[in-house]
Amino acid sequence: MSVFFEAGMGKSRSTWSLVQPLVAEFAHTIVYDRAGHGLSDPDESGRDFDRILDDHLAVLDATVDRPCVVVGHSYGGPVVRVAANRRPDTIMAVALVDEVSEICKPERMMAAMRGASVLYGAQVVLARLKLLRPLLGKSYYRYLQGEALREAVEEGSTMNSVRAAWSEWRAFGESFTALHDSGPHIPEVSLTTISSNRIRSEKDRGRDFLGAAHRRTAELAPSGRHVYAEHRNHYIPLVEPHLVAREIRDLVGQVGAASGSGPR
Repeated sequence: MSVFFEAGMGKSRSTWSLVQPLVAEFAHTIVYDRAGHGLSDPDESGRDFDRILDDHLAVLDATVDRPCVVVGHSYGGPVVRVAANRRPDTIMAVALVDEVSEICKPERMMAAMRGASVLYGAQVVLARLKLLRPLLGKSYYRYLQGEALREAVEEGSTMNSVRAAWSEWRAFGESFTALHDSGPHIPEVSLTTISSNRIRSEKDRGRDFLGAAHRRTAELAPSGRHVYAEHRNHYIPLVEPHLVAREIRDLVGQVGAASGSGPR
């Protein structure tokens, strides 16, 4: 069984530095960097959703030759869902980690992400001034240690990386609107979606529009499950890696039971 990981907007394989070793205990794992991030060359053709999906499918086709579970964080969520519809003979289950959901109205999603424009623009300036690297070590990557932390901040502070992130963000509004207009994209496979615990009170859950979209995604899937993380943090793979690995293991078990294989 293979488990194939897709990072979110502007992020590299380092998103999965804590989850991947846990999953590797029971499955073959594949992490990679989209164009411009980590160890990958930049793409001068722009980074809209279709280009990101092309990266995903190209690596998937080149590396996976067995039943596969795909895992997507944030903007990687719609990438893996659409990929599952494109590769129904390969992708048998989907795990979504606080994903961006086209069930949400574009204007609502763009309003919620309004700080991203400042963030990705500032990263370009800070990288040019050689100031980004120490700041990344104190950001979401602070949960990493040793070589994983060194790789994350060193690779994430290059001009190639910050330009790729900015390019993905610039294309996001148009790409997300197109996803919304053509969606929702729900694959006909087992699906688990994990939400950040933004609102702890059950009676106030309705105010969490993204969590509501995640619940709806699980309802629309033929075998869907929705769970909340313990903490209010978008970077669940770094904050609660054991939760993510546990949900992936359950999906691997489901696929294995259906195909006669299972976790190795």
